[in-house]
Amino acid sequence: MHVVLRWFMRILLGIAALSVCVLAVFSGLSTWRESVAAGREGQAGSYVQVEGRDMHYMSWGLRGGPVVILVHGTVSWSKTWEPVAQMLADRGYRVLAPDFPPFGYSERPADGDYSRAALARRIIGFADAVGAERFVLAGHSFAGGGTVEAAFAHPGRIAGLVLLDAALRLSAPDPQPPLGLLMETPVLGHAITAATFTNPLTTGYGLRSFVHDPAIVAPDLLAVYKAPFEVEGATAATRQWYLTGLFGDERQSPSADRDEYRRFARPVLLIWGRQDTVTPLVQGEELAALLPQAELAVLDNVNHIPQIETPAATAELIAGFAARVF
Repeated sequence: MHVVLRWFMRILLGIAALSVCVLAVFSGLSTWRESVAAGREGQAGSYVQVEGRDMHYMSWGLRGGPVVILVHGTVSWSKTWEPVAQMLADRGYRVLAPDFPPFGYSERPADGDYSRAALARRIIGFADAVGAERFVLAGHSFAGGGTVEAAFAHPGRIAGLVLLDAALRLSAPDPQPPLGLLMETPVLGHAITAATFTNPLTTGYGLRSFVHDPAIVAPDLLAVYKAPFEVEGATAATRQWYLTGLFGDERQSPSADRDEYRRFARPVLLIWGRQDTVTPLVQGEELAALLPQAELAVLDNVNHIPQIETPAATAELIAGFAARVF
C-alpha cells in the first residue's frame, strides 16, 4: 500500500512540475513576444487622448455623417469590427471603433481598473475626444455592462443603444473566478494568462468555441485577433482585467439594477444569436422585457459573435435601427 501511495505522489509531483514548466515557457514567450509599445509611439494609426492616455481607434465613412460608436468585447479590438463598420459606412454613417484597454493598441491605465464604470467613462471620454455629441452606441458581450452604464449616465447623447449578445449577468450571481487565488498571485497569474488569454496557440480554439460554424475561423481572421498580443504588457494588463473586469464585483453597479433598465427611455436594439452558448437567448429576452423601447432581433445559426458570424445581417440591423433613431 505504501509503495502504491509513493508512486501516486511521484506522479502527482511530476504532473505539477510539468505544469510549472509549461506555464514558465508560455510566460517567457509572452515577454519575448510583447515588444511593441502601447499607444502612438508603438503602432501607427489614429489616436486621441482619453484620461491622459493614447486611445487607438479606427474610422470608416465620411466626416459629418451620423456617428456610430462600436465597443468590442473580450480579447478583441477595433479591427474585428471592420466588415460591419465598412458596410455601415457604405450606408452613409461615420463609424468609430476604439480599442478599449487592456485590449488592442491603446495605452493601459496605471490603476488596472477595468470595471464597467471605468469602461463607461472611457466610452464617453472617447466620444468627447472625437467630438461626437450624439451617436448610436453599440457594445458586444463583456462590453455590454460598460456600454449600458455609459448610456444610463448620458441618455441625452445616445440616439440609440445596440447590445449584441451582452453579458450582463442580471439573473445570475457574480461567478467565482476560476483559479481566483492563483490569478491574484502576480507570477503565477501572469503565467496562467500567458498560457490562455494571450496565447496565440489558443486563439483558434477560443474563437471556434464562440461561433456556430467553426469554418469561419480562417487564418486571416485569426491573424486579426492575434495581432495585439505583440503589445508590451498585454499579458500583465489582461490579468488585471480578469480580476477587476471579467470577475469584478458589479452587484452595486447601475447595470446590475433592473430599475435602471426600466427607466431608460432611449430606443434599444438587441441583437442575439439563437445558438448563443455564452449568454443564452433567454438573457436577451429578459432585457427586451425590461427596457421600455427595446426590440429583439434573433439571428439563426449564430452563437456569440454576430459581427463576425454574419456581418451583413448585423450591419443591416444596425443601419436600419440607426436610420429610425437619428
